[in-house]
Amino acid sequence: MPEKLNASKRRSSRYEQMPERVENAAQAMQNTSTGVMRGYRPSMQAAGQPGYSQPNGQRMPGQGVPGNPQMNYTQSPIQSGQSRVEPTGAYRGFVMPNPPEPAPPKKKKKKSKVLPVILTLFLLAALGAGGYYGVQAYTKDKTIRDTVDPYENLFCPGVYVDGIDLAGMTPEQAMNSVQSQIRRRNDAWNVELTYQNQTVATINAAMLGMSVDVGDVMNHAWMQGHTGTKEERYQAMLQLRETPYEAYTAVPSGDTSVIDTLMQQVKAGIEVAPQNAELVAFDTTQSYPFIFKDEVFGRTLDIGPIVDELYRKVALLESGTIELQPETIEPQVRKNDLIKHYMLRSSVYTPISKNSTEERNNNIRRAFEFINGYVLKPGATFSFNNVVGERTEANGFFPAIEYAYGEHVMGIGGGVCQASTTLYQAAVCAGLTIVKREPHSDAVNYTEYGKDATVYWGDRKKIDFSFRNSTDEPIYLVASVETDPTNKRRLIAKISMYGKDMGDVRYEIETQEVSTIEPPTEPKYIKDTNATYVTYSDQQKSVSKAKEGHIIQSYRLEYTGNVLTNRVELYRDVYEAQPERIYVGVKSR
Repeated sequence: MPEKLNASKRRSSRYEQMPERVENAAQAMQNTSTGVMRGYRPSMQAAGQPGYSQPNGQRMPGQGVPGNPQMNYTQSPIQSGQSRVEPTGAYRGFVMPNPPEPAPPKKKKKKSKVLPVILTLFLLAALGAGGYYGVQAYTKDKTIRDTVDPYENLFCPGVYVDGIDLAGMTPEQAMNSVQSQIRRRNDAWNVELTYQNQTVATINAAMLGMSVDVGDVMNHAWMQGHTGTKEERYQAMLQLRETPYEAYTAVPSGDTSVIDTLMQQVKAGIEVAPQNAELVAFDTTQSYPFIFKDEVFGRTLDIGPIVDELYRKVALLESGTIELQPETIEPQVRKNDLIKHYMLRSSVYTPISKNSTEERNNNIRRAFEFINGYVLKPGATFSFNNVVGERTEANGFFPAIEYAYGEHVMGIGGGVCQASTTLYQAAVCAGLTIVKREPHSDAVNYTEYGKDATVYWGDRKKIDFSFRNSTDEPIYLVASVETDPTNKRRLIAKISMYGKDMGDVRYEIETQEVSTIEPPTEPKYIKDTNATYVTYSDQQKSVSKAKEGHIIQSYRLEYTGNVLTNRVELYRDVYEAQPERIYVGVKSR
């Protein structure tokens, strides 16, 4: 490099001296003196030949000191008896011999002065052009060196890695700067997985054991402006001014299996199998006796796109939040749909007389204990006698007044007929099929003719009431003795039936009297063997008056909304006319 610089300086010095040399040459060419010129040796006659002498003090044009044409020589006159020395050439101070008489001067041709001027100008132009291009070459070379040489061991301007300007940095400084930023960025990097605004998992660089290989990126960055000849490097640096080089090292390596494992755990925590709504309990103590387990919507999570997004954020070291959006799986059975299978189909009550004894009321309650909570499957038949059982004290029943052929008589389980009557009306209004039903022999005080249903369990005879579940879903029975909501001083026997929703359909019982039957004119005498009314044979007790009989037709009416859409016959009941009943004692006095 120093040799190049010295050579350049020599060339520069030579170029600087050119104008002066050219000027001297031009002056020399313009000197038209005919005198003795530098280095000129005039010819002399040989010794012994006659010479000529100049007049004393005469000058020769152009004679003078060699090398100085402006200075003339003066020739001294020859003295008498003095010998002449013949010099071999013109030397400073010598006296020229007298020349021969000159011939008449010839007329000289006038030389043209244009050609020398043109040649001079051409030479000047050539020398000037050479000097110009020489200066230009020197200037360009100097510019390249001034641009390239300072960055021989430093990164060139316009080189960026991860947004860091590396201009003027040594490779070590640049590496430290980039790695330091990567460490800071790694420490700050994390991705949160959220679901319903709750953080489910957090992924950071430490979990992945993440590291970044910056070697290749830094090598490529260094090559910008450091490849090729100085001219090529110079051009590359000019290009960097226009279009900076930008590179990124955020291509980390780490244990990505951590992401796969974590996402499997997240998937297991998010996903839920759908669960159908279902009946949990049939609790007759509640106003609505059914308790349901709500349906559960399932969730499934496709982790593939999430893993891809995590990999992308890892590659770019891009922090952020990924909201998990699992797909919803609907259950097959929802609560709102399930409730339709547990709708109230009918609710019926019969009033309990204020004169009803506590024993009778308890017998109704006892019968309801067997009925309450009963679930009748589709197609199954409910039998009152089978469900309630024999009315005995051992079975929890009490002695109480009951109807028997128009009379109030004491019997175990008195009052259960009110329970069977209420059940019958509820079954009809629920749209169920009545299998077996018999009316009482006479009117009862808790319902109308044609709407009652008697039951009996005797040694020789049994009267049952039964109905069938003619729907395709279970029927749920709720039975209770409770206070009349319209009269707090009275009790009611109430039965409700639940099952498949009937929609706008409802049922009612309608009765019509077909005819009446005249009572017998003769009374009926009954021996009072138990001395219930009288003891002695001369005593009599009329316990009931003669009553006319009734023939009653019952119907089931079907309404859709408020429109009667169907009317079906149920039963034609005959309530026989009753004679007067008189009890007579059996003992003699």
